[in-house]
Amino acid sequence: MSFKPSPDQNRFETGAAKILAVQSLLTAGLAWAFYYYQGLLAAQAALYGGCIVIFNVWIMNRRMQAAAKIAQIAPGQEVKVFYIAAVQKFVFTLGFFILGMGLVGLPPIPMLVAFAIVQIGYFFNGQGAYHNHK
Repeated sequence: MSFKPSPDQNRFETGAAKILAVQSLLTAGLAWAFYYYQGLLAAQAALYGGCIVIFNVWIMNRRMQAAAKIAQIAPGQEVKVFYIAAVQKFVFTLGFFILGMGLVGLPPIPMLVAFAIVQIGYFFNGQGAYHNHK
């Protein structure tokens, strides 16, 4: 028995599943590399930094789906959703870094390196998706 999604289920697909999969692989690879070279605490920090980016992509995907639905009902109002998403992404990122470095005490270098590399992976993955749909 196979599951075939209806056209309504695919209408708001933003490509986030592919991006999240690539980011998960990058995060796992970076955590493994930090574990191998610097130990468990560095691996945990790298995993935490990568998961910050993954969380941001998940939140952004939810906001994009909401904006698409709002655009059908009230065109022009979806811009507010994007502004809220940008502020929310910034606040969550800052809060997670404060939590990770300050309260949990994770080393900052592996966390920042993983965050940067996974974020760059998001950029390059998004560029590839853009060029494939042109």
